[in-house]
Amino acid sequence: MELLRTELTALFSIAALFVITKLIGYRQMSQMSTFDYINGITIGSIGAELAVAEGKEFWGWLTALAVYGFATWLLAVIADHSVKARRLVNGRTIILMDKGKLYDKNFRRAHLDIHEFQMECRSNGYFDLSQIQTAVLEPNGKISILPVTRNRPATPEDLALAVAQETICGNVIMDGKIMQKNLQNLGYNREWLEKQLEKQRKTKLSDIFLAVCSPDGTLTIFERADKEHRDILE
Repeated sequence: MELLRTELTALFSIAALFVITKLIGYRQMSQMSTFDYINGITIGSIGAELAVAEGKEFWGWLTALAVYGFATWLLAVIADHSVKARRLVNGRTIILMDKGKLYDKNFRRAHLDIHEFQMECRSNGYFDLSQIQTAVLEPNGKISILPVTRNRPATPEDLALAVAQETICGNVIMDGKIMQKNLQNLGYNREWLEKQLEKQRKTKLSDIFLAVCSPDGTLTIFERADKEHRDILE
């Protein structure tokens, strides 16, 4: 009987969390601010307590879950219709770097140190800060970068070229194992893959860490490195 009651309350908790998630919408995942993140954790914690609650505790946790869900939804609606409220709830963008200057006060305001900033820049493909014109910290914690114009990659539009639309590539070998289903979805088979490997003189699967294939049959191979690369970024 006790086990059955726990199963029912757990199912009810899942249903309540599902309704609240739909009510809040996809904004929590795609545009999550710090406030959204904290609310998401809190709602999940309340849902976990609700799953094992009994008697009066059940209704108490359910009320708390409803209040948090409604408050989060209401603040999201208000923020969508008011710039001031949006800035209050989600925060503002913070300029960290502009025209070769790093703004120390803004770094302190964002609680971000230079090492974290460099890591984010490298994640965006910028290992040299001199290639960055402006860097701003977005309310969701991500850093957006505007490159120096002379270092910006030339686009086909810049060169007045007409190019075909690129398509998504599929992983066909991962950690030395052939991804048979992905290969079939791309319209190829194992025999075709083995021939492509022979052309590139890659016959040992264990040496291949990753291989990706485009729909037009272009196979790109990334080999496993034997030696450890020395870290120079600390």
